[in-house]
Amino acid sequence: MEHTKKSTLHFLLPYALGLLVIRLLMDTLIKQLELGYQGESYGSFVALFIELSVVFVAIRNYKTFQNNNQLLFSEGVKIGVGLVLIMGTLFSVYIFLIHANFIDPDYQQKIVDEAVSVMSKNNPQADTTSLTKEAPSSFTGLAFWILKYAFIGALGGIVSAAILKTE
Repeated sequence: MEHTKKSTLHFLLPYALGLLVIRLLMDTLIKQLELGYQGESYGSFVALFIELSVVFVAIRNYKTFQNNNQLLFSEGVKIGVGLVLIMGTLFSVYIFLIHANFIDPDYQQKIVDEAVSVMSKNNPQADTTSLTKEAPSSFTGLAFWILKYAFIGALGGIVSAAILKTE
């Protein structure tokens, strides 16, 4: 029986979908506990650590199982960017199009209200008019988050490929 090599997309898809499920569970938990309104950031750090860990594991598995223990630096970076970009695009579409329009349309306003409340409590003379301006469009936010995930994938891919490269 002849061994056929999977395409990179077919190799990355299970990792990206698994990472997407983890990210959605974390985001749902943060929003259900209403921690996002208070400006929590530890969930983002945990998510970043998980994303970079999955990139490392995916590149190592690609090297071991797909490429006969050979890895070019460029392949590692491509896998890192591709993996996190697939997950990030799907996650961003969910957040900006589905969650923001159907599940919790008032989420952004609740964040602004909480920020105004905290700012007014800390400094009663503070000018909060800049916080209450109209938010940017969903497309702008979506594009920013996709670029953010491309950067995270590139960072994870560069570091992982530098560690695991053979040539």
